[in-house]
Amino acid sequence: MSTTNLVVGYRTDKKDHILFNNLSLKLRQGELVCFMGSNGVGKSTLIRTLAGLQEPLAGAFEIPNDQSVAVVLTDRINSALMTVYDLITYGRYPYLNWKVSLSKLDHELIDHAIQLVHLESIIAKKLFELSDGQLQMVMIAKALAQNTPILFLDEPTAHLDLNNRVEIMNILRSLCRTAGKSILVATHELDLALQTADSIWLATPDRKIIEGIPEDLVLDGTFDQVFQFKGFDLKTGKMTHETFRKTSIHLKGEGHTYLWTKNALERNGYEVNEKAPCLVSISEKNGQSIWSIENSTFKTIKDLLENLKKF
Repeated sequence: MSTTNLVVGYRTDKKDHILFNNLSLKLRQGELVCFMGSNGVGKSTLIRTLAGLQEPLAGAFEIPNDQSVAVVLTDRINSALMTVYDLITYGRYPYLNWKVSLSKLDHELIDHAIQLVHLESIIAKKLFELSDGQLQMVMIAKALAQNTPILFLDEPTAHLDLNNRVEIMNILRSLCRTAGKSILVATHELDLALQTADSIWLATPDRKIIEGIPEDLVLDGTFDQVFQFKGFDLKTGKMTHETFRKTSIHLKGEGHTYLWTKNALERNGYEVNEKAPCLVSISEKNGQSIWSIENSTFKTIKDLLENLKKF
């Protein structure tokens, strides 16, 4: 899919309200693109425009004739008495004839979508019985059942817990790799986008969209310029903590234990500095991490922090 000088927005009283201007973008086969930007910038409007649900103000976008699109929006479902299985079958309705009879292939694709999103245990439930997160998963399964080469999703991980957010992004990434699908995801999940997206579309305040791979946009400062992070260092992936303790710590260790110990120390106001006189060392004994200060040892970071006040 490609756009040429696309102008996106809406009209009221014959007046154009432009959200994005002169967009020339490409969504390539087998690519997962995460579309990001500040709240209210117009991400949902662009998704709706590319899906053909809203007319562009100017310009054009092109989808090859043999391609079809599935879309997951944030709109609420009103048919509360419908079952989960029934809603997912709606993903096959565009392919049915006037008899509205599901074929063996339709059932196989529906079952495959249910398995991908792990909905087997709730397929008989009514929609009103579902949590917001479960309903979101059902809507994703419905789109997957359409089995289209192009998939647009607007905030697909909204209302989901961390485990399910990670799983959905991994499923989408896998579909790009194994089935050659082209997927565009509008999302606020910066951490997941940086780790899963092949490309980022980043909406800027001047009605443009910057396109690039996640790592380049982090290192060249583009993310910082757009989001203007307050107390968060994107290059390290950590919040900026105020150093309010008088004692600096020389931390010696390695691996995940070192990183989480450093996080705990900085969160509690200590500066971690290799030249500091106070040495905290981490070692392993029988598979258990041990923290040491001079001749004292501790079995948990909590004990370490409580005793650091004495040094």
